[in-house]
Amino acid sequence: MHSGILFIDKPAGITSAGVVARVKRILGAERVGHAGTLDPDATGLLIVLVNGATRVASYAADGAKRYSGIMRLGVTTSTDDMAGEVLTESSTIPPFEKVVEACARFVGPIQQVPPKVSAIKVGGKRAHKLSREGHEFELSAREVVVSRFDVEKISDTSFRYVVECSPGTYVRSLARDVGDLLGCGGAVESIRRERSGPFSVEGALTLEEIGWERLRDWSLLIPHIPRIEISEESAAAIRNGHQITLKRVAELPEVASLPRPSLFCYASKGDPETLGLLNVLPTGELQVALNLGRYPGRK
Repeated sequence: MHSGILFIDKPAGITSAGVVARVKRILGAERVGHAGTLDPDATGLLIVLVNGATRVASYAADGAKRYSGIMRLGVTTSTDDMAGEVLTESSTIPPFEKVVEACARFVGPIQQVPPKVSAIKVGGKRAHKLSREGHEFELSAREVVVSRFDVEKISDTSFRYVVECSPGTYVRSLARDVGDLLGCGGAVESIRRERSGPFSVEGALTLEEIGWERLRDWSLLIPHIPRIEISEESAAAIRNGHQITLKRVAELPEVASLPRPSLFCYASKGDPETLGLLNVLPTGELQVALNLGRYPGRK
């Protein structure tokens, strides 16, 4: 299989880009990317895209996320986590009931300012790079949706959390903002991504388990889109841009019965790899929406 996805359980101490570099080196793949950046100290599910699958990164980033970890109250830091420089400390921590109430205030649509150590671009440069270089800048608030924010007391200052949220939500910003609301400051001690869309970290690969044989089909990212197998000859012709073959495939019963307009994945019979996406136009004609192509490399 030349194009596909890997579900990696990222350990702490390596960047998402570092995971990508390791996958590329191990596989000898031409192109590798990832969806949904995890902080270097964060752990959990990282979806890695290999070769042509890098072209469907937007599908991999979709879907709600679930995070768990430890939140610390009574402290603010330069990075909104405990790896940063401590800016303030407070020994006055509100009762647990007040902490629960504060967290509940952040459930629903909220305006959130990302941390300055995020990967958001400011004037063409990543915010975390600007922050490390000592530049002064501000990030704009943006709307995110938090559907769950549960906390469990561990100690007077430490609380275990579970957060379910929309893509683009920053857990460290939630900890910071809860601390601000309570007047004592807050930061995260740890972050673990448990789920991304329908995918769970359970069963995800360690860095030592990476291999071509562990590649999964990229169409798993879009389970709501039907997948149709056609003849090997037709699949090859579509990849080569033969329009007459599209007309022939449009007449297949399983294609002709699809709604108009609609989208479907196509694959070659007997080949486990999904090759691309085709559009069914209102006229019933087919149009290539995405062609992943073939990439050299060993399996």
